[in-house]
Amino acid sequence: MSTEKRPVEPEPVHELGCTLQIYEVEYGDDLGGVCIVRCLSGVARAGQPFRSPAASAGPAPAGPLTVTRIECYGREVAFLDPPHTARVTLSGGPTAGLAKGTVLSAVLWPAGRPVSTRLVNDQEADVTVTAVAPVGSAVEVAGAAVPGFIDRAKHPSWWSEEVPPPRIGDQLRVVVLDDSRSPVRLSALRSDIEIARTSRYRRRAPRTPG
Repeated sequence: MSTEKRPVEPEPVHELGCTLQIYEVEYGDDLGGVCIVRCLSGVARAGQPFRSPAASAGPAPAGPLTVTRIECYGREVAFLDPPHTARVTLSGGPTAGLAKGTVLSAVLWPAGRPVSTRLVNDQEADVTVTAVAPVGSAVEVAGAAVPGFIDRAKHPSWWSEEVPPPRIGDQLRVVVLDDSRSPVRLSALRSDIEIARTSRYRRRAPRTPG
């Protein structure tokens, strides 16, 4: 039996030394917002979480705000470095406390157990949209007493003009992308659902002796 280890796929590179300074808040609510920012240090990429100014406010700590889109001169770009300015979309939590001059510091997502044993990665579920914002949709997950969130890029309307945008009351079939975050991150894209089904099948399929 071979003991050779397969190479591990590299994870996206995120920099803890990255900081962004808010120049203008175009829009913000409890689910995220859109801001004009200047990169002070490091390199910001889509998927990088930043500590929310509301993290210590209120009875329950707020989670990080994640950069889900970076735009320069009207075009989406892969990263933002000093001293450049860009329009960024933030999602995953309230934007309370964001104002001109606010500095956001990069953080890592804490590795943790699923927030609910009833909702784990690659699992499919039925949801109902309860709130809609430019950054995505908050949803209620049937059979799981935990909040869910669908990023706007994970809704079919982001990819096709023939699909209407999400509305409150819409019922969707989704798959769990990240069970350790609250709200749990979900996708309504058919491609993500098919990938999850393939992943579940492979885990169930019996292994043949090599």
